[in-house]
Amino acid sequence: MSSTSKLSGRTFPLRKAICWGLASLAACASGASHAQSSVTLYGIIDTGVEWVNNVGAKKSSVVRVPTLTGSIPSRWGLRGKEDLGNGLSAVFVLESGFAPSQGTLNQGGRLFGRQAYVGLSGQWGTLTLGRQYSQIYWAMTGDTMGPNIYAAADLDPYLAQPRLDNAIAYSFTTSGLTVGATYSLGRDAVDPAEAGGCAGQSPTDWRACKSMSAMVKYDAATWGVAAAFDRNYGGGGTGSPLPSSSQTDTRAVIDGYVKFGPSTIGAGFLHRINHGVQTPTLSDAVSNYWWLGGTYVPLPQVVLDAQFGHISVNGGSSAGASLIAARATYLLSKRSSVYITAGHVFNQRDAAFTIDGGVIPPASSPLPGVDQTGVMVGMRHQF
Repeated sequence: MSSTSKLSGRTFPLRKAICWGLASLAACASGASHAQSSVTLYGIIDTGVEWVNNVGAKKSSVVRVPTLTGSIPSRWGLRGKEDLGNGLSAVFVLESGFAPSQGTLNQGGRLFGRQAYVGLSGQWGTLTLGRQYSQIYWAMTGDTMGPNIYAAADLDPYLAQPRLDNAIAYSFTTSGLTVGATYSLGRDAVDPAEAGGCAGQSPTDWRACKSMSAMVKYDAATWGVAAAFDRNYGGGGTGSPLPSSSQTDTRAVIDGYVKFGPSTIGAGFLHRINHGVQTPTLSDAVSNYWWLGGTYVPLPQVVLDAQFGHISVNGGSSAGASLIAARATYLLSKRSSVYITAGHVFNQRDAAFTIDGGVIPPASSPLPGVDQTGVMVGMRHQF
């Protein structure tokens, strides 16, 4: 006598009914899991055409499409969160930077060169492991133009890309107050020197290529202030900015912003002590860098930005520079916009700062003491 089960007026062998039931339970469990999890695909495509003068020994003018950034660097990414219960969540971010002009990867050709980390988040804060930003990045609340191709940050390109491989990061936020700390077991040599590159993790020197940073900031409805400490240890060997692990490159920054209706004013001060190889620009031992900027929104679809920055090196040195930048953005929609931006750098006698950062090829460095102007027209779409 065979065993059977009746479902919806149909007769199935019992073994098939059991299998069907187990499959249904698995599907229900899977559905419950998905209901408590989320994965977001996001990105920015931002590119345009720029004109730069006084490039190289011939003081040439060039017209080109930049590879690294426009008003914001292009990127795409995946951000995920899973609810584990009792207020605990698993989180991850995978973020890839790319050049729309060529369809190639930035950050040294790495697939997820901007960010790649996984961690846990709860009432006690968030702990993450992987390639992450230094805490000084999150402290730049007073930088009103951020990673715009022409901005005060061109006087210290590290501020726009302080990413760390092999990093452990912790952050905690409550009532507008955020504290954070990051420790890297070894920065990666794929990064350019301006971005703090080194030789990675060392099995023989515990201090080589390490990095540590800490940050505290407070954001209110109409104002905010932040402070951060960032130190990179050397150990990259001969020819690197910091050949020995006993050498350090240290930055301390304090900055903030105030909002007045449709206007925002931001300012900051950064002190740097670099024990690396002496050069006519930022690698001199001591520098002080300050900036002042603002954003004004006269109409809902129009955003105007301007910024001034100045860096002085070793007090009486002639390796400093000043930079002025401006940008006008027209919002076609919540996701799409067009913009025009311009900047001019005033180099002192021994300085050769570039108006567009000059970190990613094609380089646009002027001769020492030569000023430089850049203008760019571009478009940005966010998804």
